[in-house]
Amino acid sequence: MHNGDRAVLRISCGTAIAALVCYSLALPMPHLGCIMAWIVLCQGKPLPIKKGIVVGLVLMTTMMGGVLMVPLLTHYPLPALLLTALLLYQLMLMWLAGKGTQAMLLTMMVAIIPIAGLIEQSLAVGIAQMMGLGIIIGTVVNRIALALFPPQATPESAGKAHVAPQSPYYLALRAVLIVLPVWLLALSNPAFYIPAVMKTVMLAQQTNTLAAKQVGRELVLSTLMGALLAVVLWFGLSLWPSLLMLVLWLALVSLWVARRMVRLVANRFTPSFWSNAWVTCLILFGPAIQDSAAGKDVWLASAMRCSLYVVVALYGWACVVILERWRPSGRPAVEATPGD
Repeated sequence: MHNGDRAVLRISCGTAIAALVCYSLALPMPHLGCIMAWIVLCQGKPLPIKKGIVVGLVLMTTMMGGVLMVPLLTHYPLPALLLTALLLYQLMLMWLAGKGTQAMLLTMMVAIIPIAGLIEQSLAVGIAQMMGLGIIIGTVVNRIALALFPPQATPESAGKAHVAPQSPYYLALRAVLIVLPVWLLALSNPAFYIPAVMKTVMLAQQTNTLAAKQVGRELVLSTLMGALLAVVLWFGLSLWPSLLMLVLWLALVSLWVARRMVRLVANRFTPSFWSNAWVTCLILFGPAIQDSAAGKDVWLASAMRCSLYVVVALYGWACVVILERWRPSGRPAVEATPGD
């Protein structure tokens, strides 16, 4: 079996197990656990099980610390804004330095946990628990899959060295300018904009791995592809609404995406395009399940979210274009999938 086939099976099975655990436990926002597991499963070199569990628990504890930002946001909004901008800037520099997974997770802590804490402290704690649980699940499944399907030794197995961009400080500032306005908008309606903040974080980091001419096409098309995948999942689940069908459909669609992400199926899109499309799909599909359980109009709510994400993608594209006219950036960072 080819190493690419092993990677696809590992990602698909890991996504299914993460969905089974997160949804069967009925934890808040269970799709976040699936997203975190996806990020871990896409890593080229998975962590040892013990280290992965420790990392998940430490991450869970660290993210709960994001709740401490809530009193600062409530009583001292301007210092909270400046502190958030500074932290985002440093984390974007970490991303550009090659520590993508750690930077992305910490960025989620800075950007999402305080917003969730404005709604309810238990929700923020629940989100932190889901992210940590997703890391642990992804790590355990990764190691089991590697034991069952050990990769073949190849000359390329050592991986490519990370190449830093020529203008990391400019790219980090550009990413912060993409995230911060949506984050400020989320303060007005945290419940509605939390998924939009997550989407914006993913887009901001994606723009740092793309040339300026690619940004618009990839941001918008990956968002639309994610919406299409969410529709497929919803129609599939509507045939027989059950936890089993949910897990099977998530495994099937993630298998389809993973085959294109690792280029087992020839296509003209980058790995980051397919990864972002799948994350967008989960961000749309997860809340749709919760809307259905609450008796809300699923299609109307999903259409509003999808429209918001397209606007966010267009906004990110516009930021890149405008800032590129002011100052041409250096070559982008090396193309990487989440976790590289």
